[in-house]
Amino acid sequence: MDIQQIKILLGKFEKAETSLDEEKVLHDYFWQHTDVPAELEAYRAYFQYCESEGRKAHENAALKNRLEALFDKHPSVLKLLPSNRKIYRWVAAAAMVILTGTLVLILNRNQKPDLGTYSDPEMAYLEAKRTMLYVSQTLNYGTKELSNISKINSGVENLRNLEKLNSGLYKLKMLSKINESTTEEKK
Repeated sequence: MDIQQIKILLGKFEKAETSLDEEKVLHDYFWQHTDVPAELEAYRAYFQYCESEGRKAHENAALKNRLEALFDKHPSVLKLLPSNRKIYRWVAAAAMVILTGTLVLILNRNQKPDLGTYSDPEMAYLEAKRTMLYVSQTLNYGTKELSNISKINSGVENLRNLEKLNSGLYKLKMLSKINESTTEEKK
């Protein structure tokens, strides 16, 4: 098969329009040919990888079948659980204890605690005021570090004088244009 047909099949393969027979042709081509053009080297690596993984899966399936045959020949000798009824009773009793303990913990957890409500409105107001004062002090503590920003602002104020320099340069530029126009008129 020539390289043009392979490129056409690869185009169909990328669009998922190939049949199983066409994909087999691509697999066979890339598995058998080692002198593939550089532009198709990635496809060669891909199809060779797919082929090697398919063989590994086939080998694993054969191993699985052999192991299953061995297990079928030799029935299990060990019993997983003894048939003693006392053990089942102990397991059931332990499960009931665990279940009961879990239910008690869950029911106790869902009870709402006393929120400390006040019957006297004046006491509630004083407590709210104390809480708000505490929050305010805590928030103000975090702003102490921001006092250094005023130093930055003073430096920026000094740079505002540069605006005056910039406006002066603009006026000089306008004068130079006027000067240029008068020299051209003289010529």
